[in-house]
Amino acid sequence: MELSLIHAGLAAGAALAAIPVILHLFMRQTPKHVIFPALRLIRERQKKSRKRMKIKNWLLLAARMALLALMALALARPRLHSDMPLGDESVPTALGLVFDTSLSMSYKEKDKTLLDLAKDRAREIISRIPDSSLVFAVNSADPGAPVGLSPSAARKWIDNLTIRPVNRALNVATGQVYPAVADCDRPRREVYILTDLSRSSWNPDRPAEGLDRLKQGKAEAQPKTAPKVATFVLRIGSEDRKDVSIDELELSSAAATQGEPLEIRGVVRSQGAETVSPVVEFYLDGVKKGNQQVEIPPGGQAEARFTTPSNLKEGEVHRVELRLTGAPDPLKFNDQRYLSFRVRSALKVLLIADQDVDADFVASALDPSPGALSSFEIERIRPAELVARHRDTLKDFAAVFVLNVATLSNASWGMLNGYVHEGGGLVVGLGDRCQVDDYNGPTAQQVLPAQLDQAHAAVVPGGEMTFGKILDLTHPLFERFAKDLDAQFAVMPVFRYWKLKPHEASRPLLSFADGAPALVERTFRTAKPGRVLLWSTPLARRADLKDQARWNEFPDGAYWAFPVLMNLTIPYMAGSASEQLNFEAGDDVLLSLKPDARYQNFVITAPDEKTRDQKSPPAAGEPLKILAPQLLGHWTVTALGPNNEQTPMGFSLNPPRAENLLTRLEPADLDAMFGKDGYALAGDAAEQEKLIDVVRVGHEIFPWLMMLILLLVTAENFLANTFYKEPAAAVDAGKAKQAA
Repeated sequence: MELSLIHAGLAAGAALAAIPVILHLFMRQTPKHVIFPALRLIRERQKKSRKRMKIKNWLLLAARMALLALMALALARPRLHSDMPLGDESVPTALGLVFDTSLSMSYKEKDKTLLDLAKDRAREIISRIPDSSLVFAVNSADPGAPVGLSPSAARKWIDNLTIRPVNRALNVATGQVYPAVADCDRPRREVYILTDLSRSSWNPDRPAEGLDRLKQGKAEAQPKTAPKVATFVLRIGSEDRKDVSIDELELSSAAATQGEPLEIRGVVRSQGAETVSPVVEFYLDGVKKGNQQVEIPPGGQAEARFTTPSNLKEGEVHRVELRLTGAPDPLKFNDQRYLSFRVRSALKVLLIADQDVDADFVASALDPSPGALSSFEIERIRPAELVARHRDTLKDFAAVFVLNVATLSNASWGMLNGYVHEGGGLVVGLGDRCQVDDYNGPTAQQVLPAQLDQAHAAVVPGGEMTFGKILDLTHPLFERFAKDLDAQFAVMPVFRYWKLKPHEASRPLLSFADGAPALVERTFRTAKPGRVLLWSTPLARRADLKDQARWNEFPDGAYWAFPVLMNLTIPYMAGSASEQLNFEAGDDVLLSLKPDARYQNFVITAPDEKTRDQKSPPAAGEPLKILAPQLLGHWTVTALGPNNEQTPMGFSLNPPRAENLLTRLEPADLDAMFGKDGYALAGDAAEQEKLIDVVRVGHEIFPWLMMLILLLVTAENFLANTFYKEPAAAVDAGKAKQAA
């Protein structure tokens, strides 16, 4: 901290402290010589009294000198300040403004959004700087270095600010402003960050960008020339906020099957101290199909469930929207959520096994109620029946399972090889019947992801062998339930497995507790990718503890992992799992295209039906890529083919889920990003003005000086009365003499 003076000239008045000394020197009396009888005892007492009087006089003199000096210093108005040069509002300023334009800034208070309130605060700041100042303004949505604007141009720039669904972290946006402000030649440098302090608008794990350059500049430059930039974080809006939002919207199953009704599930969350009862409306393809009122406790959530009709058209993209209605809500963007899905026919699955028991568990997981409507159509055959089939018939199957089959002929392996290379999906479950020579044969190895080594008894020191870790948590088979699956695998017993030697082109997806691969994948890059999954332990179990075919408890009914993984495997192998139709704002949209279709052009229409774009078809086998769309809602994509043939497509875009949570940053988070003493945090406008005054001019010492002066006046008066008061005996003698 440094000391500065508003009226530095008046500080010269401190020299008046010398007046008591001067008066003391010129006005002291010359001792008079009086002839008096030689009284030794009186002379000794006189010497002692004179020494005491000198000490008292010096104390009194010091008090009077300090009193005059403090009065002069108080008139000079001293203040303590840190980094900013002193001066009034006419000092030219390099002003940095960082605006939070994220969706949470659309929260309304008193019929104004928080962004509108931030604009008002910024205009007030600009009104207090001279026209010779430069303003460097950025928002959290647009990258790029700011250009110095005049105050009037900056006001126009602020007027055009709007809420944006996709934003950078604010401590990243500061990296554009700090260098521009520090390099400016204006004597005063300030940066203001205007935000509601929602955690979703920041990245607390990294420091504010641009500060390292300031510190480096201070280290390299002379102390007097090093750039000093004051940072103000202005919290916009009140501390207490309430909101009701739709946080989740999902289908009851991974795919919608023709002729099968589909359940729509929405999660509604409340933030606030009151119980609320909003109404959730359900729209399908733009038509209202129902509504449901839910009651949500303070800070809690509730579910709303709806069912689609069973006669939805196959192949078309259908659109779902949930809307919140009822009591007024200060935050509107999260009162709607969107979802797109495509209806398809049931996927055909072929199960090949020597014994029925080896196929029963997979069949039961995919079709638990045979005869009822199902997402999968199951067919079971023996290995010998595969050769009798025509090769092209395998194209009808979304996936083929080879389950604990002892041997397959070269012709059968050849059929499976051709099926995979044409985009098919093959799942192989090894077991006690598998013969090494057959699976390691040249034809089989053209398609399998690994060689078989030997059957291995699963033993770990001090405990029971189990599955191990998921090696790729982002894989479509695991990403949705990765943590829960990991927990189940950690307690799922394994007794035997095949040791494998994976090929270089393969990758392990799941391991056992001893590190050996449990699941290995191989992908063939063709027009439509073909995939092979190899399980080194059976996809079946035996109840008899003594049965040699009892290798694991994977399909045991006590674990839900098996049916979930089997149901996720089929769409993944068929390629439909990669057909994602729902995205968050800011994501790149990738739409899968039919490999045999010939597209000439794509027309992309935004939800407002005004924003349109055209794209040329991508390379064969590649998806259609739309870079980071921002408008929330249902997007329409029309694929144009030969003879003006049109294929409707589309996707849904939702706000980032993190934006729904209005959790504020803690002071410790700001300390980590800016340094504990590197910023000033202000709430309302009054607190803002006070902080600006403190940082620009410093802490006012005048009140403390006046209090000290009063104390000194009291002390001086007390000392004077005490030192010069006559002894009581002398006063009494004088009174007696007068009376006589």
